[in-house]
Amino acid sequence: MPQPNEREPIAHPLWTGIRAIDGVLTIGRGARLGVFGAPGVGKTTLLESMARGCDADAIVVALVGERGREARRWIERLDDRTTMICATSDRHARERVLAANVAFAHAAALRERGLHVLLVLDSLARVAAAIREIGLAAGESSGRGGYPPRVFAELARLVEVAGALSRGAITLIATVIQDGDERDPVSEAARALLDGHVTLSVKLAQAGRFPAVDVLASTSRTMDAVVDEPHLRAARTVRRAMTALERIEDTRAVGIEPNDPWARRAMAAEDRIEAFFRQNGCISHRIETRDALIDLAGRLENA
Repeated sequence: MPQPNEREPIAHPLWTGIRAIDGVLTIGRGARLGVFGAPGVGKTTLLESMARGCDADAIVVALVGERGREARRWIERLDDRTTMICATSDRHARERVLAANVAFAHAAALRERGLHVLLVLDSLARVAAAIREIGLAAGESSGRGGYPPRVFAELARLVEVAGALSRGAITLIATVIQDGDERDPVSEAARALLDGHVTLSVKLAQAGRFPAVDVLASTSRTMDAVVDEPHLRAARTVRRAMTALERIEDTRAVGIEPNDPWARRAMAAEDRIEAFFRQNGCISHRIETRDALIDLAGRLENA
């Protein structure tokens, strides 16, 4: 486990090839990002696309409590820079926790060699469930949500392995399954431990958009430190336009047009905003993403 004085500031971006993330939710190397969403909204597909398009030196994939069919999909896509550690849902709880520990230890060993590692954990919620199962079987008292207190300490221990050092870095991307209850203790703990979160929307997934990222419900706490000022300014402009569109959604549905000039600009650029975030599985180059975002923001400001 790295000590606080061994950690380096997060100063370089990790480009993932996903426009919604690289454009307005840019991740820093060494950051810890959560992907939150209900089952069936495209978490696994998003992770696969990010692993395929990211500019990391090595990738470690930890599948904890996953279905065998999903594990087979990852196996079929393995390449020379990717290692996969898997304990499917039918394995004993101790084996599932061990799989997570092995994956983090392997990523740390690669970082010690000076590599930048992308560590994908699917899922953090299932790790918590396995730790809970072990704790309750050992007679530990349960707390909120039926989780023994040590569950959250164990999650914090795992997450703290990620980070940037003087030689090498581990960027963690962990999925967190949500069932619609925002008070779920694992989700709350994850949001506190992580450096940002990407929230996937059921509504957008049902509409056929990939990735189904709810930009306004997502955040990156490392973006300000890793992108230049024009990029950051453009991201803020586009988010402001999306906020305006969300605010007037109900009134537009009943045929009332807004008087606010900025809302009208956002409406005029709505198709371009949608086109920017709709990726449909292809990988985008970071320069193209940045330039497209700045162009979109310029159209909004000068309309």
